[in-house]
This record gives sequence, C-alpha cells and structure tokens, in this order.
Amino acid sequence: MKNIFRIMAVSLALTVGSCNFIDPELNVDPNNPLDVSLDLLLPQAQVTMGYVLGGDLGRYASVWSQHHAGVNRQHQAYDIYILTETDVNNAWAGIYESALQDLKVIIEKASDTEQPAPYFRGVARILTAVMIGSTVDLFNDVPFSDALKGAEQLKPAYDSGAGIYDQIQSLLRDAVVDLQQPTSTFSPDASSDLIFGGDNAAWIAMARTLQARYHLHLSEIDASAYANALGDIDAGAIADNAGNALVPFGTAVTEQNPWFQFADQRTGDVVMGKFFIDLMLGINDPRLPLFASKNPLDGYSGAAAGVAADGVNASSFGAALVSDNSPVPLATYAEAKFIEAEAALPTDPGRALAAFSAAITASLGQFGIDDPAFVAAQIPDTLTLEIILTHKYIALYTSLEPYTDFRRKGFPALQPAAGTTAIATRFPYPQDERLYNGDNFQPYQSVTVFDKVFWDK
Repeated sequence: MKNIFRIMAVSLALTVGSCNFIDPELNVDPNNPLDVSLDLLLPQAQVTMGYVLGGDLGRYASVWSQHHAGVNRQHQAYDIYILTETDVNNAWAGIYESALQDLKVIIEKASDTEQPAPYFRGVARILTAVMIGSTVDLFNDVPFSDALKGAEQLKPAYDSGAGIYDQIQSLLRDAVVDLQQPTSTFSPDASSDLIFGGDNAAWIAMARTLQARYHLHLSEIDASAYANALGDIDAGAIADNAGNALVPFGTAVTEQNPWFQFADQRTGDVVMGKFFIDLMLGINDPRLPLFASKNPLDGYSGAAAGVAADGVNASSFGAALVSDNSPVPLATYAEAKFIEAEAALPTDPGRALAAFSAAITASLGQFGIDDPAFVAAQIPDTLTLEIILTHKYIALYTSLEPYTDFRRKGFPALQPAAGTTAIATRFPYPQDERLYNGDNFQPYQSVTVFDKVFWDK
C-alpha cells in the first residue's frame, strides 16, 4: 500500500488553495504513454479521488452547508460565497487530468478482447460514475463525452448535466454486468483495490447505492425518482457498515487524509459551523466529540456563517473524520438507509420510519457508537422530510450530499451568511476552461455561484 501512496504528494495542491495542482502525469508524452498496469492504475485513481473529494470540493461544500465556517484568509471570502474561477482550478485538474483520465485508461485496457478484465472495468465504471456525478452536482454542465481524449481533442465540448446523469446510470448498470461475469483475466485484489480488496459483491452493492443516489437527486424534476431509488435499494444496496466505500489514508506524511493536511497547514482558517454544532448540542448527539474538538473554553461552539469573529472561540475539527488516517467516504450504509427513508416517505411511511431508525443506528455504528436510547429519542410521532434530511445532514458530515440535499429540498433550514441574501447553489467554472477552452465555454461565461444545477428547481 505504501507504494501506492507515492502519488499522495498531489494532496498538498488539492488541499491548499494557494498551491498549484501537481499532475503526476505531466511528464508523460501523450503520444507515447507509459504502459501502466491495471493493478497500479486502480489504487492511484482511488487515492486521487479521495484527495479531490476530500480536498477543495468537500471543503468548499462543507462551508456552504454550514458544517464548517471560513474565518480567515481565503476561506473568510468563501464563507460569504466569494469563490472565484482560480479557486477551483486545482480541483478541476484533479478531476480530469488524474482521476477520470486514469479511470478511462483502466476501462480501455480492461476491454482488451484478448485479455478482458471485466472486474477491473466494472470497478472503474463505478468510480467514474462517482467522480463525474460529483462534478455535475457542483458545476452542472461539464465536458464528458468529448473529454479525456488527449491530443485528439484538447477543447472538449460540454455535456448537459441531465445527459451525464443518464450516462451515470448506464455506467452503473454496465458495471454490475461486468462484475457478475464468471471470469476475468485480471482481477482486483487487496493490493490493487484499496476500497474493497477485490470484493465484487461489495462493489455491486455500492453501484446499487449510487444508482439510488442519482435517482434521488432527480426528485424535483422526475416523478419516478423515488420509485426508481427504492428499486435500486431493493436490488441490493449497501447493507451494513462493513460495506461502506471508504478511501483509506495513512499516518505517514505522504499518506495523510486531505482534511487533516489542510487543518495542519491552515490552522484557524476553517472552524466548526454554529448551525451544525448547535444542532448536535440540541439533541445531545453522541457523535459530537468525534466530529468536533473542544473549544478554548472547554465546550463546543461554532462560528456563524459570515461572522469571522466567532472563529476565536470556535471548535475545530474532531478526530473521527479528520485524523491523519481517517478515510474519505464515497458511499455508506447510512446514506443508503436515508435514501430509502426519503424515497419511501410519500407512499410507505412505515418503511420510511424503519429506514430512518436504521440510518441513525448505522451512522452511530460507523463511528463505534451503540446508543439505542439516543436512536429511540430521535424517532418522531410523525416522520417528515425535514426530520430525515436534518439527520442525514449530521450523519453525512464531510460528504457532498448534505449540500446537494439542501439545494434539492431546502433542508435543513439554513440561512444565508451574515451580510448576504442567498446561499450559493453551485461552483464557478475554473479559469483554465475560460482561457483554454473558450469556444465551448462561451455559453457559460455569465454563470455565477447563484445559478442552479439542472436538478435544482
């Protein structure tokens, strides 16, 4: 595993906004690419995804969802929705020049008719779905079908976000077929698959969970979204915490979790958010000491959005998700049960309530907590969407999903940062797209962070 983490130096760029992204492939001639084996490409792609989703993208989203507050330097501006085209350049490079590029190569190599490797291809298709799905959820229309072609196409056209969502479902369906094949010339194992160690059943369950996620995201524009999501859950989504899809990290300097690296290098720039801390205090949540550290006054507090002065006595990150070796989650059992709860609520409230209870229990268990009394205290007489999404907001801390849920449904009831009138609803496009893909970018030049992605109605 340590050999795989040789690429983790890129994290310094992905987690610190003032640095430039260092693409480990920049010195590779695209006309004479290195013939890297599948067993090296896959873990490299997995680690890169952990850095991308746990780096700038996850941090910006967590500030706008008010899990965190930016109180110093660049993050003080992000806290009031001043996020510029240069702030997302590094993450965009990580998405396209590393993660998606590596995954595309895996899919192509695994499709060799003489030495087919459908298990590698299935895993790469699932990870591609996660990566491009997260990109659409933050940027809306982006290059995809025309991208990742090297010198053949240096200025890729943009796909619509809706069109990419269709492709995501196709990727996931095809991935399941791949992983159900009877044989594979090459197969992921514990050394090449850092997430599931080559467990095809676990990957299939992750694919079903992602199918449900991306169907659920369409709930405001597709009347069949909830039924489709329930069908995905019933087909075999993640069924316990052992099936959680987690990108692992290590304790060595070159192996550390991107949140940890940011906290270590930018101490005091980002602290816990007041809304999040107050919410957990209000229900005496046993996860609070894991999600946040105590403040200088030996208690727990957060900074209000847009009030940088609050940062002086605010709590910082906790150990559960922001230790040096904390994993970055891609999909979890708790998420699957929250999806089920929301999707079942309109038609089967009994199923929704059972799934809701299981979701809270799953989240506690994910962090080693067994507290039936706390779970029982959260069960309402009448379950509502607001209650479901408020608890999902807590459970999926550091994930992109709470920011997506707020934009979809308006829950939990966040208020704009002080001195502003609206919460940002998308990320800006990167400067490099404007400079180097200008013709295709032209229709998007007036986009602001207050425009909406296609499913946000």
